[in-house]
Amino acid sequence: MQIEEVAEKTYRLETPVPGTGLIFSVYLIDSDRGVLIEPGPSAAIPSIREGMKQAGMKELSWIIPTHIHMDHGGGTGTLAEAFPQARVIAHPLSARHIIDPARLIQSTRMTYGEDFETIYGPIIPVPESRVKVPDDGETISVGDRELQIIYAPGHAPHHIAIFDQKTGGLFCGEALGMETADPLPAAAAPSFNMEDCLETMRRLKSLHPKLLCYSHGGVKLNPETRISQVMKNTLFYNELILESLNNDESAHEISRKVIEHACDQFPPEWEEDMIRVWQTGIIDGYTIYLKNKGLA
Repeated sequence: MQIEEVAEKTYRLETPVPGTGLIFSVYLIDSDRGVLIEPGPSAAIPSIREGMKQAGMKELSWIIPTHIHMDHGGGTGTLAEAFPQARVIAHPLSARHIIDPARLIQSTRMTYGEDFETIYGPIIPVPESRVKVPDDGETISVGDRELQIIYAPGHAPHHIAIFDQKTGGLFCGEALGMETADPLPAAAAPSFNMEDCLETMRRLKSLHPKLLCYSHGGVKLNPETRISQVMKNTLFYNELILESLNNDESAHEISRKVIEHACDQFPPEWEEDMIRVWQTGIIDGYTIYLKNKGLA
């Protein structure tokens, strides 16, 4: 486990889950009783506890998943149980699934397999009294911080981003794509929506953040350039996959094209499983989106 201070009293720690090859980033803000952004899966909690210990943090006042896909928010309930004074911030579309995760568990099994708990840990409920659903743009005061909660649909309709007005740090989840050399888009079946994604990117760019805190990867210091580029790449992969589908190309050929265009962008620490997850998400996400639009 690695922990680093990426801004004033703001820490990033990697919480690897054995057997997945995926990079999970958790962010801690040491203000008031503490804020945790991106719980990750329940299997990450031992690493989170160690990271908090290294940062000198003993409590949490807020737990904030950017969205409830298992790799970002699967451990929300387990973490809330471990820190009973903490409250959970959730988008209105995700709050009900945090309170009663039955459907979330079912969809996670479909994506990650019936035995997902063996690797990633369980998904458990959070009491309704501990879930706060902020308005779009609402600001949460935490000690010397003002954290603005922004609805950020596109990757998922229930996605939020968190903007720290003190440091200019934008915790973007997957709303701004991936922390690759040339930022690649992040699509996820079945609810990826390109128009929403582009509008979210424009809106987050207008905040003029000073740093982007990615959930799969690290922190980047050239936000406006990266957001402009990921918008271009979001449109590029749309055209690539649309053309391939309309030419009746095989799944193998589409996969080859996607990897051919993306392979030079992956950081060296990305394992094969993480590349495969990204590739599958891009192809399935765009394919369902294009077919739902009647374009393919």
